[in-house]
Amino acid sequence: MEQQSVSDYRREGYLHLRSFFRPAEIEAVRRDALRVFEHQLDGADAAVKPCSSEGDAEQALFRLFHQDIARFASCGKQVQHLVSLHRLSLDARILDLLAGLGLAFPNISTRPVLYFNSRHLATKEVYWRVFAHQDWRSMQGSLNSAVVWLPLHDIDRDLGALEIVPRSHRLGLLTTEVVERFGKVDQFGDSDFLPVEVEQGDLLVFSAFLVHRSGTNSTDSIRWSCHFRYNDLAERTFIERGYPHAYAYHPVDELITPGFPQIEDVRRLFEDSPSCRGSDAA
Repeated sequence: MEQQSVSDYRREGYLHLRSFFRPAEIEAVRRDALRVFEHQLDGADAAVKPCSSEGDAEQALFRLFHQDIARFASCGKQVQHLVSLHRLSLDARILDLLAGLGLAFPNISTRPVLYFNSRHLATKEVYWRVFAHQDWRSMQGSLNSAVVWLPLHDIDRDLGALEIVPRSHRLGLLTTEVVERFGKVDQFGDSDFLPVEVEQGDLLVFSAFLVHRSGTNSTDSIRWSCHFRYNDLAERTFIERGYPHAYAYHPVDELITPGFPQIEDVRRLFEDSPSCRGSDAA
């Protein structure tokens, strides 16, 4: 990485790297996310034919949200575990970038997050437009922890481009309270925020201390993005504090689908198909 880019990052708290990925690489993640919803749409409403066009796909998601919000929420959880999403977070180009910015031993802070934001897909405002905050408050990791934010398609101001406060990372931890699991910051006015318009394939990397917020998506379209968070296991204060981890993951104890599976469901899955028996005979 060029020294000027490193200097810019340290001074401003962020870098906007254009055409970091090929658009097709990023589109593949978004298509996988849409496929998750498509499978449920087929089961929930056979008349729905999503993805014949971008508009049709979005309208199908809106219908599922309003017709079966529990099913929609389950889809939203599953897209956070897409192999393509996690693979992207471990891409060698991102790891090289982090190393160039001084993360000597980069480590994943928490699972990747994929966002699909629209006021038409939200029961609370924070689910489609997040107030000013710092990510470090929820991470509580290394002082040089970094966030990589990727648009999954072109995002301009109308679609709610991410808004940042350049150089705010130098002010340290500003969070006064945690609201909806975000470290809220109240010290800045609208004129302090810089919208960052991006294209599919661009990458925005910023300090976990940089103050930022969602722009307002004033359109009827969905704003697709993802972000990855990283700590530095070699950072002195992180070592001294014993590597605190601020996230809690655990399975539920009860069966989500009562009475499932029955033994017949399991046996049916593992029965030999005719093709398998033919292969064995050969």
